[in-house]
Amino acid sequence: MADTSDMRRGATPPGALRNPKIDAAIERAVQLGDPAELLALLDRSSGLPARRGGVRAPGPDLGPNAPLPRVNMDLARAVGAAIADRGAPAERLVRALCATTEEYALIVAAQALASLAVQGAGRAGDAGRVKGAGGARRGKGGLDPLEALEELAEDPRRVVRDGVVAALRAVIAARGDAAVGELSSWTDGYLQAYVALEALAERTLLAGLSAGAEVVGRLEEAFVLSDRSPRADERLQGLRVLRQGMPAQIAALAGRFPEVVRWLEEKTRAERPESRDVVADAIAALRKTSFSDAEVDRLSAALGATAPIPRYAARIVQGTRKRSKGRR
Repeated sequence: MADTSDMRRGATPPGALRNPKIDAAIERAVQLGDPAELLALLDRSSGLPARRGGVRAPGPDLGPNAPLPRVNMDLARAVGAAIADRGAPAERLVRALCATTEEYALIVAAQALASLAVQGAGRAGDAGRVKGAGGARRGKGGLDPLEALEELAEDPRRVVRDGVVAALRAVIAARGDAAVGELSSWTDGYLQAYVALEALAERTLLAGLSAGAEVVGRLEEAFVLSDRSPRADERLQGLRVLRQGMPAQIAALAGRFPEVVRWLEEKTRAERPESRDVVADAIAALRKTSFSDAEVDRLSAALGATAPIPRYAARIVQGTRKRSKGRR
């Protein structure tokens, strides 16, 4: 089912590209390796804010709860698939799209890379179902669709990352459990790990997966990445995004795979305060789902039992108030 944010007037229906002008622009862009004409044609239908002075400046990342433009993802998917259908000659155009700073160009590039990855795996057969299966469609330039898609996941703008999430979900839906294993290369970077888990944490997609152990493996890698991060990284956007996203992602994955709940119980023994906050928020997220109160209470008790003893606990006097509160 298409995202409701995509269902608005002017959105292109899912499936093949039906606009002959855009299709002709794609053909010329493939021949020239220059996306300028194509992007100008797509600009009005992208759903992104209008350009100013002929250039749309890269927008800032406004945080996980800020409203985003209603991006026309249906059009991006159709254009990406049409580009991928051109085969190896289109690789130069895909690289050009990836090299721009335009949000919609990068979103279209992500959809094209997803289509190339799916086509490559299909043509390679079982041999393509290993890490780097995008290499089955490598051209002379050596374009690896999954590797290029992973690079796009590092973009600091949430609207672009959401486009990568949508593209990665298409790859996982087409390639199934094998794609979950390939995501192990994504969990060595904060934003990439977030995108990988966000792509997995979708109910319809999870229904078609059976590799619970691989899902737990990706969770473990992302959690360890956060838990062992240097203190100097605390101010990094990627680390914040990863920690903020994990609780809801864990809850979504736990609804499909019971082994995720067992994994979460093990993480109640985490020592780092920031990691314990992730676990506590994940338990709170589970309480809002179909999990029983008894099971959630058990996890909460396990987390409470491993809470560190406060420093100088003997000096803490219960029931007293701080008389200096509010004084200047």
